[in-house]
Amino acid sequence: FIQINLRMIYPMVKESYFLRTDCLIQSPSHEEIIISTNLSKNYLVNVKQNVLSAQSKPTLISSAAGSRIYKAVSKNGMYATATSSGFGLCDWKSLPESTGEYDTDTSFNSVGWIGKCVIAGGDNGKLIVVDSVSQKKKKEFSGHSGSVNAVKARDENSFVSAGFDGICRIWDLRTGEAVKKFTPSAWGSASRPKLGSYITTLDVWEDWVVCGGGPNLSLWYLKEDSGVSLLDMGNTIPSVVTFVQDTIIAAGNDSFIYHWGLSGKLKYKVTSKLDSVSDVILDSRSRDRTFLVAAGAPAELNVFMDLGYLSHTVPYLTIERACATFPILPNDDHRVCDS
Repeated sequence: FIQINLRMIYPMVKESYFLRTDCLIQSPSHEEIIISTNLSKNYLVNVKQNVLSAQSKPTLISSAAGSRIYKAVSKNGMYATATSSGFGLCDWKSLPESTGEYDTDTSFNSVGWIGKCVIAGGDNGKLIVVDSVSQKKKKEFSGHSGSVNAVKARDENSFVSAGFDGICRIWDLRTGEAVKKFTPSAWGSASRPKLGSYITTLDVWEDWVVCGGGPNLSLWYLKEDSGVSLLDMGNTIPSVVTFVQDTIIAAGNDSFIYHWGLSGKLKYKVTSKLDSVSDVILDSRSRDRTFLVAAGAPAELNVFMDLGYLSHTVPYLTIERACATFPILPNDDHRVCDS
């Protein structure tokens, strides 16, 4: 009886109510952006003359049932995806077909480039390294307990990973060993016991690491044994953070995009038209200005000029309706809850 009533109700509700962006993928030419969603639908939008205009019309390019892209990174004419059904390498020229798939029995939550290789972190606590040229697996790293939610290269021979266990590990690509580790929730300034110790996102710039999740966002210097700066987001859980020269930009499960200095001083707190922000990308090729694109929930892109001025929005779903099956709810994110 309940199932019948749900099927009567959901077709009457727009799919956009349930749809949200998981990640954005920018092409090497910066002329295309792929929007990956929690309903396993992927949209392509063209960027003309270095500007994502309000008249842009994203088109549906793929809908892989059961395969959801959590994270993706683009480099050297290819993009790598961490999905619910494995890790894949894709060529922009053969979009949206995958050119290589690995560990299809594992759900991957994070992915990053290191030199000509790609690192992917799984929900089983393991990391794999794949050569993007030969497309062969080179190494496998073990150490995390629970899902690996974030991974980022430090240099050509080392990278940083973090996840559900709340520990940030610095790995040596050559030896396969973790050479250093630290626990952000153990630093009193960043600790938020009610939210947990898991890490959802991080970024690396030389010897600096910024990370957060259950713990508040914090900046760490890898030659020190404690955090350097607290980047206070209140009770917001960050979903994305990135270094932009001497500025740190972050966003999470609220409507704001935060800009901090390395000292921890908040420069700007920019309001978006999103209820939550899952990913941001930047484009600074134009001599006149830099634009930032933010996405999350609801199903639209927010375009900011000069990083802080909200210029316009680009909806990518307006008339499609929900399937008769039970939808994925807006706050469902197993990267936070997996063990």
